[in-house]
Order: sequence, then structure tokens, then C-alpha cells
Amino acid sequence: MDTNVVVAALRSTHGASYGLLRLWREMEWKLVLSNTLVTEYEEILVRESRSFYLSPAEVQDLLDALCVLAEQHSLPERPLPILTDPDDEPLVHLAAAARVPYLITHNIRHLAPAKQLGIEVVTPGQFLGILKKTA
Repeated sequence: MDTNVVVAALRSTHGASYGLLRLWREMEWKLVLSNTLVTEYEEILVRESRSFYLSPAEVQDLLDALCVLAEQHSLPERPLPILTDPDDEPLVHLAAAARVPYLITHNIRHLAPAKQLGIEVVTPGQFLGILKKTA
């Protein structure tokens, strides 16, 4: 799950991104994290924290909860680049290393090359639909 999905979930309790976080807390699906992704989450969430009325300490509490409940993975050492934006590479390579079937993002176009690695790139709304079908 990319950082923008987490930010969207914190900005509104009415969207699909928030629905995904709620279902994640209920253990309906598994979040996969790496140190690189957690660092990105932290950087962006602390920077944006005022927009969703959280203090930096509350952001740290959220990150701690994400880390406790998530499945931890390491990134491969020198993965071959497949994206045009090198900042997004760790997300795709984490998904590949963890062998997840879906990558949840609002950035479908930029992450579409993940399909080459057998990963379906979906929006939060599409993933909610997938979860409903499998329930």
C-alpha cells in the first residue's frame, strides 16, 4: 500500500482508503512493510500531519501500530529498475519480494509496470471490491 493511500485514509473517514485501514485493523488483509517503506511513511505523514489533525507523537503511534501488525520484509539488494520514478521502486520490489498479489495505490499509471512481476496494481476501491468477493 503506497503512502498516498495512508494519507487519504487519514484525511477522510468516508473513502475507500479509510475502509481499507479499518479492514486491515480487523485483520481482513495483511499489510507488508519494509524499513524503506516505513521511513517513507514517516517522512510524509509527519510532514502532512497537520492536514489530518495529528501530532507528530500520534503519527509515531500510528507507525508503531502499522509495524506491529504488518508483515516485515527486506528488499532485495540491487533490484533491477522497472519504473520511471526511482522513488516508487522500493514499493514495487517489496511487493515482489513478499510475493503479494496486489499493490494498492492511487497511482495506477506509474506503478503499472509491476504487472511484469505478477503483481496486480489496484486502487483502494478496487481492492475493497476484491475483499468483498472473497469474504
